[in-house]
Order: sequence, then C-alpha cells, then structure tokens
Amino acid sequence: MPPADLARVRHLLIDDVDSAAATASHAALARLPNLGRLLKCMRLESRQHCPPDGASSPHELALARAHGLSAEPGRIPWAAFETQTIGVPCAWLTPAHLRLGMDNAQLLPPQELQLTEAQSRALLAACAPLLAETGIRLDYAAPTRWLAQGDALADLTSRAPERAARQRRLTRAQLAQAPTPGQRRQWMLLGSELEMLLATHPVNQARSAQRLWPVNAVWLWGAGALPRPHPPAPGVMVAPHRAQARALPHPDPSDDALAHAWRRIDADCIPALLAAQRAGCSVRITLSGQQSGITLRSAAPGLRGWLQNWPNPWRGHTLPHWLEQIAPKTSLD
Repeated sequence: MPPADLARVRHLLIDDVDSAAATASHAALARLPNLGRLLKCMRLESRQHCPPDGASSPHELALARAHGLSAEPGRIPWAAFETQTIGVPCAWLTPAHLRLGMDNAQLLPPQELQLTEAQSRALLAACAPLLAETGIRLDYAAPTRWLAQGDALADLTSRAPERAARQRRLTRAQLAQAPTPGQRRQWMLLGSELEMLLATHPVNQARSAQRLWPVNAVWLWGAGALPRPHPPAPGVMVAPHRAQARALPHPDPSDDALAHAWRRIDADCIPALLAAQRAGCSVRITLSGQQSGITLRSAAPGLRGWLQNWPNPWRGHTLPHWLEQIAPKTSLD
C-alpha cells in the first residue's frame, strides 16, 4: 500500500496469527515497539469463533464486517465485491487439485500448483464452453482466479480455497454447495464433467511430464451478488505478512521469516495507527486464527481514554496475551 494510503488506515486486520503463537517466542514478539505502544491503549471490542468445519474463517467474517458486507458464513459475495460487479451473481473459480477419496476430498493449496498465466488461460478456454451451457460466463483475472458470472451462481454457499485446504478432509456434501437437492446434483454433475475434460487436457499432460500436480477440478468460492454499488470501506487494510513471510528475505538466519514479517508490520503499518490514535481517532486491530479472532479498539487519548479503560486505565495487554486469547493451548516461551 502506498505511504499516502497507509496514513489513512484506521482498521488493520492480521490473519493466521496461530502461526505467530506457534513459532514466535516472547522475545521475538517483544521486538515490536510500535505495536506494543498501541496495544497499551487498546481494549477488547469483540470476539469471533468459527467451528473447525465452518465455511468461513474468522478473518473472512471480520473483513466482511469491516467493509459493511453480510458476514453470513460461506455467503460473502467476494467476487462481486472485489470486482464491483453490480446486479449479477458472481463467483471466483480457482483451478485446483482435489485428492478424491470414497466419501471425502482434500484440496491442495492453490499456490502449490505453480500455475502459469498461459496454462490458466488455456484451461479456462477449455472449461468456458461447458460452463456456458449452464449460463455461466468466464473471464480471466489471474492464474488462480477466473471471474464467473451468471444466475446459476445465486444462493450458493462456498468456502475460500485457503480455508478448504486447511480443513483437510471435505465431505461430498461440502463440495455440493447449492441450496436444493436438484441444484446440488447439477453442480456435482458439472464437477464430474469438468474433471473428465481436464484429465486429458494438454496442459495437464505437460504438467505430469514435469512432475507437477495436474489441475483436476475448479474450486468455486466467494459467490453472491451486490444489489447496489458497495465500494470498499476507507481505512481498512489487511496486513500482507503472510506473503512477506514467504517472499521477503530476513537478514538474521537465526530468526524465522514470520517474526521478520511481524517486524515489517510494526514498522510499515502500525505507525499510521499510532498517529491516528494520538490525533483522537478511534483505530482497530483484528487478530485472527483458524477458529478464533478478536478485534481491539483504541481508547481515546487523555482523560476520556483513562476513564474508558477503568478500572485498569494504565494496564495495557501485550501481544502474547492477546495471542493466548486466540490460541490458548499454545505455549509462547
């Protein structure tokens, strides 16, 4: 995010904090001076809990609420919202690899496919005519995202591929996401037809020769419609630490990439929240794990903030304390 936009951030959402609780030490988490100062003037605003097999993660629900979207699990219209498509049901389709069992399936994380743009476009061109028969139009957006539009995408329950990949074993019922038995059978039949089409596609033959996972499925998620324009809420930002932990170099070989990413968040994102809080603005931080999440809200500066934090006005909780609220069984030593 450009510095000018960072200055307008008022709500920072940090996902996958279970990883921090599992791998980072107290000492590593203490090397976050800006976040430490900000947490001293923050208090709990809300909690979020999702069952392990739930269709949405705590982060997804918190992000939907931050943008003023419906936060019904599995029914958040991410595709329509992110493309600002109005009045037409949309969904994201992600080329995927499913390990199919007798009565369940496991989704491979999409990034592990290492799918190129050329491969993705070739697969889209093959799948588009079959989906067009059900009234669904496909447009390329990214190697792991095709935008689908059509009335058949209304009223579906879906789960993001990142969420599904973590749930290990998905039942056939979870794969069939339509509201009525007839629609579920239709989607299961379409899935089988796509599987047969992809099995012999030249892209997959080439990938098999390179010992890469074949694309044997298309994962639907983020389905729904926006009845009217609904732009993103100003000041809402998702911290990019997951991508940073995978991609950014960290100079200290004894430190882990995740701790380095937290330091980048502390240096890049938190100062804007601190400045806004000191200027009298209310700021929020949402910390989310796989099953639980919390949103913290800053108290006002001065006497009003002192009174808001009563009866412990000067006792601010640390990051390890809040991580324990999300992953209580994890030891941070």
